[in-house]
Amino acid sequence: MEAFIAATRVHSREYIFKARAFSNMATMCRIGEQHETAYSLYEKSLEQFVLANDTLAQAYALNNMAWEQAVMANKNASMSLVDSALSICSDTAVQRKVLESRAAACLYAAEYDSALLYAKKSPEKSVYLDILCAQAYTFLQNNDSAVLYAGRVIEQTDNPRYLDDVYYILSHCDTVAQVADVRTLADKRTDIQRTMERGRTDWIFAMALAKEALNPQKQPMKVLALMLGAALIVALIVLVWWLWRRKIQIDSLEQQCRALRKSTNLREELHWNNYAEFTAVCNMRLGGIVEKLEQRGLTEREIRLSVLVLIGLTYAQMADVLIRAENGIGKDKYLVAKRLGVSVKELQGTLWNIANVKTHA
Repeated sequence: MEAFIAATRVHSREYIFKARAFSNMATMCRIGEQHETAYSLYEKSLEQFVLANDTLAQAYALNNMAWEQAVMANKNASMSLVDSALSICSDTAVQRKVLESRAAACLYAAEYDSALLYAKKSPEKSVYLDILCAQAYTFLQNNDSAVLYAGRVIEQTDNPRYLDDVYYILSHCDTVAQVADVRTLADKRTDIQRTMERGRTDWIFAMALAKEALNPQKQPMKVLALMLGAALIVALIVLVWWLWRRKIQIDSLEQQCRALRKSTNLREELHWNNYAEFTAVCNMRLGGIVEKLEQRGLTEREIRLSVLVLIGLTYAQMADVLIRAENGIGKDKYLVAKRLGVSVKELQGTLWNIANVKTHA
């Protein structure tokens, strides 16, 4: 990462060289799920490709930006970017990549029929398009088609990210076929990949460096002044935060959530394997949350995840309680948020409000 950053700061007209450095950093951020940073870096690569007058590379950069917008559920922005890519270069390979981005944009925007339409337009099939189709059919509750496309993915790849999606699809289609084998392989390879990539300290450091690369180099005194200013702001924020936390300590719901977060065996404390006892404990300690969510039509699986979100567990902690890989947690949170009519970012706050609503006889 440091080499890529150095390449972007060389004072020369090697635009392609700089562009590819930005693009490589963006790809690393994409793997690390730092999508906003990845988008900004792809944008930087586009600027250099424009200076180099490389239209094909510009189209690919625009499509990469579109994919990042799709993942961030910004469908309109994604569609606009792929239109720009096609207007610059209509190369066959670009057209195929654009279809993938369009399908992804529709999928993340919960427009599943449109996602299928774009995915099936591609004359060349790929693992990515198959997994998009499988996911879309899962959300459309067309289990047979979802399992069919999931099977194609298993035949083509052992990529842990795709296999985790396959496991999610098979488990949601109420089928036991290949679930155990897929789960075992996905867990094994995901552990390896996490060790090689996001879980490593140097990988996390690389992500931080990538964000730093988006900022121009500053004079030492300006940097020092900014650091001192930032330190004062952080100190003020910490002080305000501490005072605020002290104030809300009297709130019983917050106290219960804090106690559960500190639990050494949350599954046992919540009676995880007995839904009746689980319901009684959660209703007593968390403002009747289970009863209130049942009234909104959530399933047992969705309610269990909602309780963990309300408590404030991290993805890793939720994966430990649910005994599954972290990759599938986000999809389940998205489904729960959709059922409640809010975004994923608003989910915990919404659950908090639901738990605080007073029930009337």
